[in-house]
Amino acid sequence: MMNPRSDMGHNIATITDIAMPGDAGVAKIDNFVVFIPGAVPGDRVAVRIIKREKRFGYGELIAIEEASPHRVHPPCPHFDHCGGCTMQSIRYAKQLEIKASYLRQCLKRIGGLSIPDSIFDPITPSPHVFWYRSKIELSFGNDRSGRVIAGMRETTSPAGFNASAVVPVSECAIFSRALGKIIEVVEDYVHSEGLFPYDEQKKNGILRHLVLRESKASGKLMVIVETKGAVPPSISELYYNLKREVPEVTSLYRAVNNRAGSYIDYSQTRHEGGDLYIEESLAGLTFRVYPASFFQPNPAGASLLYEKINTIASGEKYRNVLGLYCGMAPIELTLSRNAQSVLGIDSAKDNIDNARENAMVNGITNCTFTAGRVEDIVLDRGFKKPDLVVVDPPRSGISPKGIDIITKLKPASLIYVSCNPSTLARDLGRLVSRGYSPERIAPFDLFPHTSHLETLVILKTVNRKS
Repeated sequence: MMNPRSDMGHNIATITDIAMPGDAGVAKIDNFVVFIPGAVPGDRVAVRIIKREKRFGYGELIAIEEASPHRVHPPCPHFDHCGGCTMQSIRYAKQLEIKASYLRQCLKRIGGLSIPDSIFDPITPSPHVFWYRSKIELSFGNDRSGRVIAGMRETTSPAGFNASAVVPVSECAIFSRALGKIIEVVEDYVHSEGLFPYDEQKKNGILRHLVLRESKASGKLMVIVETKGAVPPSISELYYNLKREVPEVTSLYRAVNNRAGSYIDYSQTRHEGGDLYIEESLAGLTFRVYPASFFQPNPAGASLLYEKINTIASGEKYRNVLGLYCGMAPIELTLSRNAQSVLGIDSAKDNIDNARENAMVNGITNCTFTAGRVEDIVLDRGFKKPDLVVVDPPRSGISPKGIDIITKLKPASLIYVSCNPSTLARDLGRLVSRGYSPERIAPFDLFPHTSHLETLVILKTVNRKS
């Protein structure tokens, strides 16, 4: 057999697994592990090894010799080049199996936890596997002819993405059917105005990102154009162009971002036309969504998650609930039905303002929200000790100081909503060592055709004899 370390030709291999969260197929060639993007478990493929590390390599998929029974034809015409949906070629039932398995692997390998099957719920599938997203972030760039376009970042190699290349897209199978027309109107406008994409290396140009938000409840759309600097002074004409061609567009904002890097910055936003917000429905509640709102991108799937939390909590009557990393407070507002008082804390003032407004919109009066550092607030003498703490942290998980605060408060119950299995596993390992025990683990697929997974964990304090 050929040694993959020296052979530059093609190798035939069977895909035995998929590497998460990178979504590459895994094969062994002469006991050498090779990651192959685009390959599906069960495929028999021709592969060329294009990059070697000490213990593994990256391969380029040359041909599918025999297709896996788990392989399906991806409906999106941009699948081969767009960096968005990396699992669209895998049958949905298999996607769910892969994600549930990855969660268990993380809990054991990273958290050092042996979780009994009895506390695992089956993974909850998304109610919709296409057209489910309420938000999409596009980048401005140039096509091969030099024309300004708005599209997705291109995936170019097994080792990652081409950060400078933008793929033109006419549709997105997981966002909104209105996407193509909106892009067309925006591209026509920026071309007529002579606006160019911002170049991070050359430090010139103006156009950075195009962000679209859609209410799945009403179908209304918000458009946000992010620019470098405040030139032109207004893009309000674009709103009327959009409204004429896409009546569902009801709001236009411009965000000004003068910082280095490719992330989107909403700290300076200007309302250019239409409504100030769009409204979304989750678990029987109404939420006002603004450009910077941190909101679940799959409302139908998130509703199932919050309804599960409400069902679990309905058997309890909590005195004081504390929500950490509360964002715009969908979980805290849901739990208000089963609590005397709820306090939500978030470091971002915009999130807290949004949470207060959403409480008012829903007529909820037993929730209060505070912007600031958790450690400052819980040390306040007037702080009420919670019997339930809710955490919904970013992908980085709970900080060590956050773990210290939770264990210092010693709530009888803890609800952890995670968007990252690896940091969830790490944090659960720490919480178990501090006297908590997982009583229920419920994964939710809120991101079909991607490697992302949402997980709900219910923990209780362990009664220990002194």
